[in-house]
Amino acid sequence: MNKKIIIAVFLLAAAAAVAWFFIAPNEKAKVKKQFASLSDLVSKEKGETNISMALRANSIGNLFDDKCSFDFAKHDMEGIYTPEEITSHAARGRAMFSKISLKFYDINPEIENDNAMVDTTVRFYGEMKNSSKVYEDTREIQCKLKKVEGKWKFSEFKVVEVLKK
Repeated sequence: MNKKIIIAVFLLAAAAAVAWFFIAPNEKAKVKKQFASLSDLVSKEKGETNISMALRANSIGNLFDDKCSFDFAKHDMEGIYTPEEITSHAARGRAMFSKISLKFYDINPEIENDNAMVDTTVRFYGEMKNSSKVYEDTREIQCKLKKVEGKWKFSEFKVVEVLKK
């Protein structure tokens, strides 16, 4: 009888450990979720209301560290920005387009302590308001994230030049 209880408790503990391992989000999943959140907040469908646009733009700032470095020299986005400045740029940029799609591919974080490095491909698609112009761009970028108060926040974006002429 005693052996049955010990075996049952052991099996229950093993089952709980296995379930926790598969159910509990790991740090890589949390980093990937930040990319999904950024993609979702930047993306825009035609007919988005001004209130929705403002809420989404304001939420973007929550994904960034107190100081985030951008190195997109060819796109006039170079320097260190605060979350408030990023929110302002995002709101202005979203207002210029009637439709935006921002997607990240091949996200495989390398995590060391409270820092994560991600080399990813980003694809942007945007349809200008009151115009037939469409902007499409695909880039390889390197992103750094820091864990701040238990949350992963973007701290650096840098374009990786794949081919140079």
